[in-house]
Amino acid sequence: MATRRILTLALWCVAASAQASPRSDPTAGRAVFTGATTHHATSIVLNPAALGLGQFDELYVSLTSVIDQLHIDLAAYDSADLHAPAARVRDIEPSAGASISFVYHFAGNLTLGFEARRLAPETYPSGYEALRYYALGDGERAWLGSVGGSLKLTNDLYVGAGVSHQNTFLRMRYARDTALDRGLGAGGVTSDCGGAPCGLGNPLADERYTIDVQSATLSTSNLRVNIGAIYQLSRDMWLALSYHTPPGLSVQSALTGHIDIERAPRDQTDDNGPIRGQSVVEIQFPASADGEFRMRLPSGLDLHVGGRWEDLSRLSAFDFRAYGSTIPRNGIPEWTQRPRSMRDSFAAWAGVEQLDTGGRWTLGGRIGAETSAVSETRTSPLTIAPFSATLDVGAQLRLSRNVSVQGSYGVQYFPTVHAETSKFDPQARIDCIAQQLDYTTSACDAVRNGYALPSAAGSYERIQHALRIGLRYEFF
Repeated sequence: MATRRILTLALWCVAASAQASPRSDPTAGRAVFTGATTHHATSIVLNPAALGLGQFDELYVSLTSVIDQLHIDLAAYDSADLHAPAARVRDIEPSAGASISFVYHFAGNLTLGFEARRLAPETYPSGYEALRYYALGDGERAWLGSVGGSLKLTNDLYVGAGVSHQNTFLRMRYARDTALDRGLGAGGVTSDCGGAPCGLGNPLADERYTIDVQSATLSTSNLRVNIGAIYQLSRDMWLALSYHTPPGLSVQSALTGHIDIERAPRDQTDDNGPIRGQSVVEIQFPASADGEFRMRLPSGLDLHVGGRWEDLSRLSAFDFRAYGSTIPRNGIPEWTQRPRSMRDSFAAWAGVEQLDTGGRWTLGGRIGAETSAVSETRTSPLTIAPFSATLDVGAQLRLSRNVSVQGSYGVQYFPTVHAETSKFDPQARIDCIAQQLDYTTSACDAVRNGYALPSAAGSYERIQHALRIGLRYEFF
C-alpha cells in the first residue's frame, strides 16, 4: 500500500509539470481497446467516468507515432498580370509521442487517474520550395498533464471529471513574396529582380520568416476541463458521453515568443542583416465531444460504436502580430492572418474486439469515417482535411498474469481533392492595391484575411498512419 501511494504521488508531480497537444490523438477513442466506455488509461482524458469500470489499479506506459503522407500537385497559375509553373510534391512527415499513466481505485466508489503525455505533434511540409508561401517545416507540439476521477453514483451510473494542463509550442516557417505584396508599383512584380521583372514567386523577392512562440509555462489559461458520464443500459450494454473544453474556457489563446526574418536577397545590404522581433500568435483551439455505445455479443466479443465532434470552425486562422522597433521601419507587416479555414468535423466508427478473459491473445478491429474539415476551395498545403475513411486493428499479448502489451495500428485515407478553384489567389493583392486598399471590395477582403497568396489550386491526397504500443501492469 505504501509503495502504491509513493508511486501515485510521483506520477502526480510529473503530471502537474507536463502539458498537452491540441491535436486529436488518432490512437485514442477510435483505436482498438480505447473508447468512452472503456476502462483504459486513455480514458483519464477521453472520459474520466469510464475509469470506474475497472477492477484493478494499473500502470500504463505507451509510445505513439503518426506518419503523414502527402501528395500535392499544384496547378500552373496564369492571369493577366501573374504567372506561375505547376509543381509536384511527395512528402512524408513522421512524429512521435509518449505517455505514462496510473489508475488507482480507492475503497468505495471513487477512482482516480493521473497521466503525463506528449502527443505526436502536428507537422507541416518541410523543405519544399514550391510550398514555401504556406509552410517550410516545423509545426505545433504540446504536452499534457491530466488528472481525472470517476464516481459511481448508482449501480448503473458513473460520472467523471478531470482537468488537463496544456502547454502549446508553435514553430512556423514560411516565405513572403515582397514583390507581390507591392503590386504593380515600385518594388512590385514588374520591378527588377536580377535584370528581369520579378513576376510571381521570384526567389530574389522572398523574405523568410521563422515564428517561435509558446503558451505561458504555468497558467489557468492552459487548463482544459474534461467531463463525462457512463450509464449501463442493461447487463451487457453501456452508453457514454464526454465533453472537453478549449484551454482556459476562453475564446482564444495567446502564444508569445519571437520572430526571425531573413531579408529578401534583393533587399539585403551590408547594413541590412537578419531582423529579430517579438511576436504573438492568437489561436482559437477547438472544443470536442465523444460518445460510445458498447454491447456484449456472442462468442466473447464486444461491439463498439463511437463518434466524435470537434469544434474546428474556431480554428479559422493563426492571427500573427509582430512587435519591435525594427519591424515597421523595414516594411515588415505587423499583422498577418495565416488561414486554416477549418469547419466542424464529425467522426464515427464501429467494430468488435475480444473480451480480455486472461488469455494470451486479445484481438479487435474497427472501421469508420470522418466528414471534411475544410472545403475544396480553401484546401492548401497547410490544411488538407477532406472526407476520410479509417481502419484500425489491434492486438494484446499477455506476457504474465499482471503484464500485457497492447498494440494498435490505424490508417486514415483522405481521397484526392481536386481544388480546381482556390480561395487563395495572388491576383487579389494586385486588384486590392489598384482599388486603393478599399477593404469593402472582395479583393481587399481576401488580402485582410490572408488569402492573397500564390494560388493553392491543384490536387491533394493524404494518408495518415497511427501506431500505439503500450505496456500495462495491473496490481492484482
